[in-house]
Amino acid sequence: ALIWYMGVVKAIVFLVLCRAAAAADKPNIVFILADDLGYNELGYVNDTRGIQTPNIDSLAQSGIQLTNYYVNPICSPTRSALHTGRYTHRLGTQSNVIYWDTPWGISLKETFLPEVLQSSGYKTAMFGKWHLGMLNDSYTPMGRGYETHHGYYQGCESAFTHVAACCSADPELDPNQKEYVCPHKAGTKDYRGYDWWSNQQPNASQAVNETKSVYLIRDLAVNYVNEANEADPFFLYLPFQNIHGPYECDVKYYNMYPKDKFTDSERVLFGYITELDDAVGHVVQSLKDANLFDNTIIIFSSDNGAPNYGKQSIDADYTRRNYPYRGVKTQIWEGGTHVPGFVASPLLPKDRQQTTYDGLFHITDWLPTIATGIAGSSNIPSELDGHNQWDALLSNSASPRSEMVYGLSPICESKGGAGAQAALPSAGIRVGDWKLLAYCVHIRGVYNGTDYMTSTQILSKPGDKEFGNGPALFNVKTDPSETTNVAAANPDIVKDLTQRLFTQAERSVNPMVWVSPFQGPDYFCANCSLHPSTGPDKPWGPWL
Repeated sequence: ALIWYMGVVKAIVFLVLCRAAAAADKPNIVFILADDLGYNELGYVNDTRGIQTPNIDSLAQSGIQLTNYYVNPICSPTRSALHTGRYTHRLGTQSNVIYWDTPWGISLKETFLPEVLQSSGYKTAMFGKWHLGMLNDSYTPMGRGYETHHGYYQGCESAFTHVAACCSADPELDPNQKEYVCPHKAGTKDYRGYDWWSNQQPNASQAVNETKSVYLIRDLAVNYVNEANEADPFFLYLPFQNIHGPYECDVKYYNMYPKDKFTDSERVLFGYITELDDAVGHVVQSLKDANLFDNTIIIFSSDNGAPNYGKQSIDADYTRRNYPYRGVKTQIWEGGTHVPGFVASPLLPKDRQQTTYDGLFHITDWLPTIATGIAGSSNIPSELDGHNQWDALLSNSASPRSEMVYGLSPICESKGGAGAQAALPSAGIRVGDWKLLAYCVHIRGVYNGTDYMTSTQILSKPGDKEFGNGPALFNVKTDPSETTNVAAANPDIVKDLTQRLFTQAERSVNPMVWVSPFQGPDYFCANCSLHPSTGPDKPWGPWL
């Protein structure tokens, strides 16, 4: 018995040592996600606008810039695709973000990226914005594979007071902005609530409250790096609030943009971007100081194109924010989906550093690229829509992806809580350089917020110059700004892409909406209660 016991002990020790040795060979991974950052808002993309982003520029220019990189046009959809490796029409996030009080989250049947990485020996941490569901703790970051989480659950909040709401003091540089709380609009539900959480517990300590979210995320990341064990690889996810509204800029960054050269709104917006850049610089420096930088891969992305709301729509000329692309946040035109992205690391082959990758790359590709390509995991979910792009990135070979879905929302009308944030046109697919856009689609067997559809078909918009006679077709290589619809001249291509779109549509689940039954009558929480109003001083957290 003693011999058997000693044999078991040796076997366990051997397995632990093997896992530790394997883990030691794996690189650390830092994924930085900017919020609402347009294609034309970083210095390395366009240095003529005067936006100061030296730290992000340095990373991008040292690594591999993704020139053909796409995300979804709004927040929860992109974050859900990132974490699952699946298109949003297979998840329920194809039409909307998750609203303040909606009892819904990404299905617990889905395996999230940090869960995959944990099984490969990675430590996992997240500091920042979630927006993937919080009806109960199982849907929050620590229920989805993050061992540590500090941040907020909702889509936006006051940067200093951490009250969940999308507004800002006016003027933005009011000296009392640290105490500013969005007012409640009479006659509407009060969605305000305190929204900063530390490992599933509300944290309103003095060190947190009245400290801007960008500084909290920065310092949490730096401390995490400083305390990291070199033997344990980590995945550090940093979804910053910058540059989502409310637009609030620290005065020192505001003053970096002289008033004789920039409008007041540009000074706020550009300062807000530089504030993000400075935080990224601190994180990178902490990796270097901890001697971890040489074994770390840094990935940068925006979650969607820049929006057209707020003062920036007038003073900062929002059309320049996504230039040269047409469209804005919520839209599947290029401006809402084609964003900056790059990979940077000393681990990249020397001949691939300071280069570009022109292959088609979609946000769903990160899960297999990170889990299999970088971390070496074979334990990834099946039937992914994402492709492992790591070998293609390192060798600059052809992308494994030739087709990409921009969006597939079946909700064609604004119906209040049963409507869609995803703008029209609501469906699109790309094959090679060809992009097909449909004004809207009905999908057989899919609930569109009010009814189940009996057939799959593309809907036109009578009288519209682009969608009056069916879908529109663009060649995004020769016409990246999508100025010329060439559908009439290419009927065979329209037919082929339409059939491909229908094939994808047949894989759709019901879209999530903000009113009962939330995701069709068969949704398990169809009769669950909305989150009750709490007022701005009480936590707005899990309630079911």
